[in-house]
Amino acid sequence: MRNGLTYVCRQLIYRITLQCQKREMGLHSWLQNASNAFNSSGRSRKFLFVLVFIVVLLYYLLPYIFRIHRTSSIEIDPNEDCLAQGLVEFQSGINNLNTFVSGDSGLSSLIKKFAYVGNGNLAAALGTESGLFIRLYRALSQPVQFWPIVQVHLNGRVKESNILDVKSGVAYHIMVQSMFSSCVTVKSQIYAHRSRPALLVQDIQIQNPSSQAVVIELDQIGASGWDNVETETASFVISTKETVNYKIYSGLVPVAKSEMFIPIAIATVSIKSNNVKVEPSSFQKMHILTSVHYSKPLRKEEASKYIPDSKHQAKGELEVGLNINEKLLRQEHTKVWEKLWFSGFSISHSMASGALNGDHINKTIYYVLSNAPAPLHNVKSSPEDKLAIEKILYYPDRCYGGHTTLVSPTLWIDPEDESQIARVVTTWMITLEKQGCSVIAQSGAEGIMQAMILSLGPLHFHNQHLEMTSHPSDLHRDLHFRRVNYGNNTHLNISVVVGDDNKASIYVALDRNDKPYYGCDAGCLDPPIQLSNEPHQFPVKLTDPPTSVLYITADKQHMEELKHAIHVKEVNEAPAHEHHVIALHKHGHHFGGLPTIFWVSIAFLIIIFHLFLFKLIYNEYCQGQERFTRSRYNL
Repeated sequence: MRNGLTYVCRQLIYRITLQCQKREMGLHSWLQNASNAFNSSGRSRKFLFVLVFIVVLLYYLLPYIFRIHRTSSIEIDPNEDCLAQGLVEFQSGINNLNTFVSGDSGLSSLIKKFAYVGNGNLAAALGTESGLFIRLYRALSQPVQFWPIVQVHLNGRVKESNILDVKSGVAYHIMVQSMFSSCVTVKSQIYAHRSRPALLVQDIQIQNPSSQAVVIELDQIGASGWDNVETETASFVISTKETVNYKIYSGLVPVAKSEMFIPIAIATVSIKSNNVKVEPSSFQKMHILTSVHYSKPLRKEEASKYIPDSKHQAKGELEVGLNINEKLLRQEHTKVWEKLWFSGFSISHSMASGALNGDHINKTIYYVLSNAPAPLHNVKSSPEDKLAIEKILYYPDRCYGGHTTLVSPTLWIDPEDESQIARVVTTWMITLEKQGCSVIAQSGAEGIMQAMILSLGPLHFHNQHLEMTSHPSDLHRDLHFRRVNYGNNTHLNISVVVGDDNKASIYVALDRNDKPYYGCDAGCLDPPIQLSNEPHQFPVKLTDPPTSVLYITADKQHMEELKHAIHVKEVNEAPAHEHHVIALHKHGHHFGGLPTIFWVSIAFLIIIFHLFLFKLIYNEYCQGQERFTRSRYNL
């Protein structure tokens, strides 16, 4: 029995070995044939085979190599993990294009970028060598030789980033260091208080979860290079019975290219020590307030008379702010920014080179609003002043009167410092003022926000109606206008949507209203449509001569009479946009949605086809002829 089983096993092993030998011989034969075929090929064909092999090899290996490199780099530097953990809370804002990160993070496009805050009265920034800026004419363009932000330093290798949250008007600086498998984090946040425009607030939080104490170095510069500045110290006992020491700086700030001076006083909380020791598994925080008070530019003799009053005002604002709880102070600020962003604008993302997208629009609007005061939310504004501002906001007569600002490059440059922000803001303010929005712009940040939204449309207010004056050919991207003010307690939502057929349609809905509103498309030849909170579709029409593509009013009779005042010869539905225009925005090129590797492969195959076609023609017509066979070169 055992001998029979042994014989069967030997036979099975013999057959398996024989089969493997046959396959090995077959593989060897195949390789030998391939080698002979390659050696017998012409020089050009060998080169082509080698080229194809290298391209295929690189195509499959390069992504793998890059992935290994990225993984290894993350494992080498643990500070990267610490910084990534510190940025988790901002991820939602980053995805919504409301938060911008710069510094050592992989999320940043530029290594050095500043995070700017302002409230129309003062401005400062993280990640910049400039100091304080105050208002001069239309923007916060006047520099002061005073550095209000306390700089934080941590010994050893660190990773740091600046974060700007435009929805809340708060800038952050995060510095991390990996220590004994823990992340030491120093987080500093600054904001220019919206309802208390004299205040600049900085909160520093130091978290040390490691088993070793760390020492944080603080650098409070204050005044530097400020001629004839006067400094005095004072103290104040806050509601918690804690004594807070602060300094008061006062003097004159010269206005460039002018004989005028600005009297100014700055009161700022003094830090207790330049070195802060944070024990293991502990947490420390600091609350630093700066109060700024100044007047308009004056002659030197007259300006000096205002310094005592400025010092008194700065001290009073600082002491009031110190008696307010830190969280409540921040909530006051962020609630105002939420109200400023109550209305808004969005646009579909474009992959075309140099296209204007939502992130750039949000940041530019933020810069303009940061340079505008908000008297409607100022705690010192009287009820009468607030009522007058509300009346202006509810009836924005004859604003806006120009073409869409989306196509104006000077309005959308990416600023690299505070002076460039001031230039962009000044250009925006001049544009709005000269295009019929001067009254609403003077009402403050909310009026400027409404004027900017109208200019993007462009949406024009007239005596009795609102009209959208875009040309149909310009409506090749999705646009959304959110809560446009029209009358008392009335907000409009207007959307332009490009369908699958490349045709644009307009959708209008009432966010809220106090009376009936009506709409009609270009020419107003069709009967008025009553609007509601449900979006109503209006086709985009092309008229001869060109007219506005949309009209909205609360006066139905006025709208019925508009068709007799517009005077159009012909009204047709606007043609679909050309495919290459839509493809350029959706895919970054004119060829549609196919990947780039597809078109590279097609081009490669075309080249190979023509090489073989040339070889075929050569073999057919040239071989055997004496003048060709005598040539030194042969394919």
